[in-house]
Amino acid sequence: MAARRSAQPLYGVYLARVIKIQAVQCHRAAATDDSIEKFLFFDAGCRPGLPAHFQWNLDTWDAFPPGPFASVITPVSVPMQRAWNAAVAAFKEFIKALANGELIANGLHPVSGVRSDLDPAEWTCAGLTLDVRNGVLYEESGGKHVLWSAITLREAVPEPQLGKRIDWDDWWKHEIARRQGGLLPNEKDYSREAEPLIKERYGVTSVPPTELRRLKAALYRGDSERPKRAKRKQPKLMG
Repeated sequence: MAARRSAQPLYGVYLARVIKIQAVQCHRAAATDDSIEKFLFFDAGCRPGLPAHFQWNLDTWDAFPPGPFASVITPVSVPMQRAWNAAVAAFKEFIKALANGELIANGLHPVSGVRSDLDPAEWTCAGLTLDVRNGVLYEESGGKHVLWSAITLREAVPEPQLGKRIDWDDWWKHEIARRQGGLLPNEKDYSREAEPLIKERYGVTSVPPTELRRLKAALYRGDSERPKRAKRKQPKLMG
């Protein structure tokens, strides 16, 4: 039986998947906002223009109000707006991963006080607000009602299948996401750490070292596409 993957606080996963990604961070240098505002968004993941605001309403995906952003307390620069729009797109994918079971949430129930996994369908309910900083899921119905608190996340473990092969394209996408989030280990430790994860993910008993080294080299070079093994040339037949 595959080992259960370790859980991480929701906030850390949120930062890695939504804020510390290239699509967001590429706008940091151009943003002319106050240094504290930049830190709060690009480092802490706070919604820009709003003081210490870490709540996301899952029914509305507003990056900024339409028009001149009149409802934003502190005006923000165009690069900051673009960065936030990229974060909104990433946040949608983040919630989608929870709703389709790719990520498993585990939380503390406010009534029973018992920790348990959330049903993925819970993330599709209406009237939800997620406090990403504190890992709290609320229901907005006549006031805020806590549904789950102290939420942690872990990746779902695929069921091992005998004879299943490693999907290197899938693993490459997985590792690109980790690279964008700054989650890859030191290069010298990569193979040692990646091998058991690959075995667990695909239910295999061995990992071809040559293919793993090829992928590792491409990852740490910053390649955007997975390297493919060169096809062997067929020997010419003598006439």
